[in-house]
Amino acid sequence: MILHDPRKAAPYMEKRRVETIRRADWASYDALMVTNLKNVRYLTGFSGTAGVVALTQSEAWLITDFRYTTQASEQVIGVKVEEAKDLLAAMGAIASRMGMKRIGFEADHVTVSNLQEMEKKMEGAQLVPTSAVVEAARLVKDEAEMEAMDRLVDLLEESMGYARSLMRPGALERDIAIELETAMRKRGADGSAFEMIVASGARGALPHGVASAKAVEEGEAVTLDWGARGWGYHSDNTRTFLQRGVSDKIKEIYKVTLEANEAAIEAVRPGVSLAQVDHVARSLITRAGYGEYFGHGTGHGVGLDIHEAPKVSSASQEEARPGMVFTIEPGIYLPGQGGVRIEDMIFVTEKGCRVMSQRIDKSMESMMLD
Repeated sequence: MILHDPRKAAPYMEKRRVETIRRADWASYDALMVTNLKNVRYLTGFSGTAGVVALTQSEAWLITDFRYTTQASEQVIGVKVEEAKDLLAAMGAIASRMGMKRIGFEADHVTVSNLQEMEKKMEGAQLVPTSAVVEAARLVKDEAEMEAMDRLVDLLEESMGYARSLMRPGALERDIAIELETAMRKRGADGSAFEMIVASGARGALPHGVASAKAVEEGEAVTLDWGARGWGYHSDNTRTFLQRGVSDKIKEIYKVTLEANEAAIEAVRPGVSLAQVDHVARSLITRAGYGEYFGHGTGHGVGLDIHEAPKVSSASQEEARPGMVFTIEPGIYLPGQGGVRIEDMIFVTEKGCRVMSQRIDKSMESMMLD
């Protein structure tokens, strides 16, 4: 695994820094201060919980504290590591030492109180708000990222048979979630990518119906939205299982949802607007008479964050580009009856897309439980 070995990962980290430098507005600031820990990890490989990156057009520093100095020396290559008790004060000292008068900061990740603290500890420097400089680079995944996320999807595929065996009448939703997280950890995951959704029966109408104390009952559908976390990255997949005796209405919306999922995936190719991909899924569900019961976007980016850019929705301004990773997850939710969601992770290629979760069955026949 590339990201498991700092020496193998170093060239990728360097390319990410180069791309971020290319995207930065150097006419507005002399240095870019990165405080979001996901972005710190993206640029350096550092996985600690205290770190600030200072980036100029020619140099890079990682500032951390005593707890992480050894860890940083092992994980970070090609970036100067500085130990400090106060990270922001250290950033100010570097700026003063290097003659940096204007410092860009990640306004999307800074609260008012954070900004006040920055202004106090970096007195003398002009703080310039920036937005999504590193995130813009993160939109297109590199080989190291794809290796990690493909493996995290594989963990779900490897656990699918076990997941199926847990969907039995009498099983508690929360117990299913615990068992599945344990299974993924045993296969190498650091844990669940998010609080697992296990929603049976009428609870299936809750798009974010996290696992509860409810027991699965005969004749119910069970929506499982799960993912694995590892190497800083995430996977995300949803399948809806169908108990014997499930209603004809649930079977009907399963067919519609699957058709919308497959049609939207077919629409993904470089240059196609993600709003159009959303439209493909949404219009199909609407024509079937269930448009009002599909209230969320068709998908979202996945990477260092479980929900990140780009959005696949009617409001999206992005076009599909080779290297993007996002989900396609239409759903129909009928209050008091239940719901169906079918989600796959997609990698955009030069000519179309690759369904990363292709090996996780989703036909209605495969999702029927014995």
